[in-house]
Amino acid sequence: MQRSLMGGLAGGLLVVIVVLAGRGCSRSPDDAGLTTIDPPGAQRNPAPQAGGAAPPDPAAALANRRHADMQEAVSTLHRYLAALGSGDVASSATYWAGGIVPRASGEADLRRRGALRSLRSKTGMPSALDDSVVPDALEIPVELRAAADGAPMQLYAGSYRLRRRVADGGWEITSAAINAREP
Repeated sequence: MQRSLMGGLAGGLLVVIVVLAGRGCSRSPDDAGLTTIDPPGAQRNPAPQAGGAAPPDPAAALANRRHADMQEAVSTLHRYLAALGSGDVASSATYWAGGIVPRASGEADLRRRGALRSLRSKTGMPSALDDSVVPDALEIPVELRAAADGAPMQLYAGSYRLRRRVADGGWEITSAAINAREP
């Protein structure tokens, strides 16, 4: 039994040595410190990324960035509406350009309603207001349902415009066109 175990170990060790020797022979000339000269017109394959992944596609990277930036703008608008719905006027003002809500904010009577019992928002697909692949200005359509204590449910529809802040790349509201509508 000991002899067959030793024979099995020796055979396994031989397989490991052959595999390692084969790996050593399959190194490319670049691995050995040598250089390769390609024939004219030939293209070398780019080195694979970590984990064997292909190099990133620039168009896909831009599309991903565009999507992420638009999502961040929508998230900024939702945070603003949450602050507005809670009645925190000071906090909600920080979402506007320059931290100041214009006198005619374009939000119908929404800002004058004060703290709301509930505020539900439904946002549409943002649309770019500039020609950049990753836009710096967006318009986001919204539908709002606001309920204040002692008042009937009020519906609103329209859009907010946001732009990217130069200082930190975040988003700020530049204008609103929100109108009350019949329930």
